[in-house]
Amino acid sequence: MSGKASTLSALLLIGSVAGSPVLACGDSEAGLSCDDSGSGAEMSAKWMLKRVVAAIDRDEAAALSIFTKGTDGFRTADTYVFCVGPDGVMSAHPNPILQGHDVRDLHDKTGNYFIRTMVDAAKPGKVSMIRYLFPKPGSTVEEPKTTYYTKAGDQTCGVGVYDSDMLAPKAATPDARVAQLRQKLDSQIPASAKADWTAFLEALNAQAAAKTAVVAEARRNLKAAAAALDPADQKTAGTEGAD
Repeated sequence: MSGKASTLSALLLIGSVAGSPVLACGDSEAGLSCDDSGSGAEMSAKWMLKRVVAAIDRDEAAALSIFTKGTDGFRTADTYVFCVGPDGVMSAHPNPILQGHDVRDLHDKTGNYFIRTMVDAAKPGKVSMIRYLFPKPGSTVEEPKTTYYTKAGDQTCGVGVYDSDMLAPKAATPDARVAQLRQKLDSQIPASAKADWTAFLEALNAQAAAKTAVVAEARRNLKAAAAALDPADQKTAGTEGAD
């Protein structure tokens, strides 16, 4: 991880702990409530993205300001709009820590550079989808998320939906269930123990990242070993054995 990306990730973590208020559940014409979940959340994200494109077409500067504030129906409990400019700078996001930063090197613990992928792949008139891990607003825990994105003017804009919001708890992925439990505990931890709890979560994330690295290294070694075996030698050995 580059120094810039490392600093940005640290700032993001601090900003997530501090959190920001939900501004627009059920606001304006959106007609969405804070407890939207299931397939409705996915449909709401795609519907909201159409409104994002229309708002950018009308007045880009005003639209980016509205997206950041989360007003006019562009925000529910955990669904929000973000946009990245052609220079890779986050031009709209509810988390002030990310605003105005070059986020092309931002990636999750699996090494998925999701912002870079979206900026490179976004096309006008086409809605694409990408999956990655990202904390919910006010949380420090990365959890599975699906983001729908498109090109709006010179901006790449997206609206994401978390697995834990799309699926019923019994049908959610293991990662989503763990993230739900962590989020619940995070909201109940006394303020006096918040720092220790955050350190604990960071340690768990580091442990998971270390395990992922070990598995990846083992797979590389196995692949290298397989490539080192000479198919011609194996064929010769098989022929000698037959004699």
